Amino acid sequence: MLLQAQRQKVIEIALKAQRDKLIPLTMGNFSIRDKDTGYVCITPSGMEYSLLQPADIVIVDLYGTIIDGNRKPSIETQLHCRTYAKRADVFGICHTHSPYATAWACCGKEIPVIVAELAGMIGGPVKCAPYAPMGTIELANIVAEHIGSQNAVLLENHGMLAVGENIDQAYANAVVVEEGAKVTLYAVQIGGMKTITDQECKNLKKQTMESYGQK
Repeated sequence: MLLQAQRQKVIEIALKAQRDKLIPLTMGNFSIRDKDTGYVCITPSGMEYSLLQPADIVIVDLYGTIIDGNRKPSIETQLHCRTYAKRADVFGICHTHSPYATAWACCGKEIPVIVAELAGMIGGPVKCAPYAPMGTIELANIVAEHIGSQNAVLLENHGMLAVGENIDQAYANAVVVEEGAKVTLYAVQIGGMKTITDQECKNLKKQTMESYGQK
């Protein structure tokens, strides 16, 4: 089977997102870009994640053309493909509808940086891309443009997109954004919230990239 290991990994991450309550039902979508072929392995549209088999994961090229698989790919396939095309450094994408991040997105507000983890992994405030209908080329283009060099972006009235050098990193970024959104909401309610400066965000991201984890 073409890219069987990558297909299995996409299922693993989708199930983890469901278990960690980053997505309700079958909402959200997940993908891996294979470094050798450049093909994208993406979740199918509207299928229960617990029932997925590797053959259900659809393989497309960067234009969204199906290369392998009998299922209909996610309606947000272009969202993934356009983001990959924009970011040569990205090989994993998680599009979630996690409640706290989505709440900020529904207000059209970026998530300010008040926790070091958000600075270290995302690199600054999580910006909010303007609204466009889900599943459209318009949304795909807007999000690809607004994510810039950051590792996550909010989608107004929709959800959040996190990227990474692999799908595990993209998933970690999605979790960190959700946690940052939750903590920031509580801080706003308490009052006197203090944000981390742009320069310190850059310092923390550099430090995280260079020294965090096992090398």
